[in-house]
Amino acid sequence: MFYYLSTAKHEPTYDPDLAHISIEMWSRSKRVEHNWMTRFLSNELEGDLSVEQSKEVLRRKCIVGLFDEKSEPWLRLQRFFRWKLHTHTDRECMDRLLNWGWSNKHLHPTIEEDSIAWDLLYKHNELDIMLYQYA
Repeated sequence: MFYYLSTAKHEPTYDPDLAHISIEMWSRSKRVEHNWMTRFLSNELEGDLSVEQSKEVLRRKCIVGLFDEKSEPWLRLQRFFRWKLHTHTDRECMDRLLNWGWSNKHLHPTIEEDSIAWDLLYKHNELDIMLYQYA
């Protein structure tokens, strides 16, 4: 979110000042996310969290895929919804979605494991990390 919010001018939470601080500084601020996905899936925006409720929502209601491996979850979605690609235009559209450039893609530096920023972000998002490993 840090890199996205520093560039996404269309977002209500866009903040150009983020371009002038480090991710470590942001991870020490009050604006850093705290287990956002776990909170979202469990519908617990405040207070204590349990990752178990979020795991159950994932298990029962979600099809999970990795951005780097877009084709495999797309095939699962096709099977689940019984989508058929009947025409050349359908197949080209799917190819464009899965393999061509993504207009909202943001490249950013990798955070080194065991760095201060890594450790801070890990502490803020430990339940989300457990949820990711479960998925």
